[in-house]
Amino acid sequence: MKEENPLPKLKEIYFEAVKEVKKDKGKDFIEKLDIDLKDNLILITDKSESFKAVISVLITSLTKKILNPKQDIRLHKVELNGGYSGRTFDTKYITPFLKEKFTRLSMKESGWLTRSLEQVAPFDLNFPGKIRDSQVKKAFLEIINSVEEKKSNPNKILIALFILLINKTDHKKLKIKHIKNSDSATINLIMESLHKHFFTKYNVSGASRLPVIALYSIYEILIRDLKRYSGKKLLPLKSHIASDKKSKDIGDVTIVDKEGSFFEGVEVKHGIKIDKIMVDDSFEKLKNTETSRYYLLSTSDPNIKDGEEGIIKETVDAIRETHGCEIIVNGLMNSLKYYLRLLTNPSEFIEKYTENLEKDFAKTTEIKNQHVEVWRELLAKNFS
Repeated sequence: MKEENPLPKLKEIYFEAVKEVKKDKGKDFIEKLDIDLKDNLILITDKSESFKAVISVLITSLTKKILNPKQDIRLHKVELNGGYSGRTFDTKYITPFLKEKFTRLSMKESGWLTRSLEQVAPFDLNFPGKIRDSQVKKAFLEIINSVEEKKSNPNKILIALFILLINKTDHKKLKIKHIKNSDSATINLIMESLHKHFFTKYNVSGASRLPVIALYSIYEILIRDLKRYSGKKLLPLKSHIASDKKSKDIGDVTIVDKEGSFFEGVEVKHGIKIDKIMVDDSFEKLKNTETSRYYLLSTSDPNIKDGEEGIIKETVDAIRETHGCEIIVNGLMNSLKYYLRLLTNPSEFIEKYTENLEKDFAKTTEIKNQHVEVWRELLAKNFS
């Protein structure tokens, strides 16, 4: 039997959720849900940035149930008696839909590529998959159980989930007020603000992305203003979790010449001391290129692992002699301060950093709400 295309139904449900959000942020609709269902949906949505696979699998399961009410959605593998291929259904329909409507929360291919969810075991309350947050696991399985055992309406559940996700990903709520008073943007105050932003004790992942965005923002100005970079191009900021090999980059920040050959690269380590292995890894990435300068920067202070100063210097010298590339190992904060001194107007960096933070937040889940909120507070406190 030919599989029904779920996209028309998904869009219908999505626009129903949009209507409810416009009416009253969806509050009335959500309040009418069974209390346990409501609590479970809210919990999963609150943690959706860190559990994209669970969101993908839950939406896939609910959609499958809506289209085929007789399908037991706990049986998400064809290897299970009476089961269906959740991964295929997700890859073909759900993930592309999420990429369109909830870009920040979409998987690259499928939620079933996550080990904790791909096991050949039913999504019942005894499912053995080790989802790293026990509350999220419990909430997910209880929602599926409610659909199958309590006959809860999957259509209403999916509308409610979309309402919560639309509210969660509303970028307007996290729009940062840009600075107007450039006179207050001294280099020392900028550095103090960056230090606070990088090293705040967040209860979410992603802080290692912040120094990369800061460095990229500086380079956007340097590439325009410094003679060294005349005729050179700064490659777009890639995902911090993408491998350099796959993205064909040599670092977190990459500069190429007119022909597209690598000219300069920067690798950023957050809170990690640099050792010889990291230097060797950097050389592996650039050894077959004509890269003339490569920076290996760390936010750690001191930035080199104890006892490795000598071997790192020997390695860097040998690379310079045999390849020609100058590898510079340094502290990221010192480098940022030096670069800021080269700028005609340091406040331009604040503007660039704010813009790139917003863009990164809109595109990926590496930057979380909390990171944006802290920067917003720092701007209001130090540069208003």
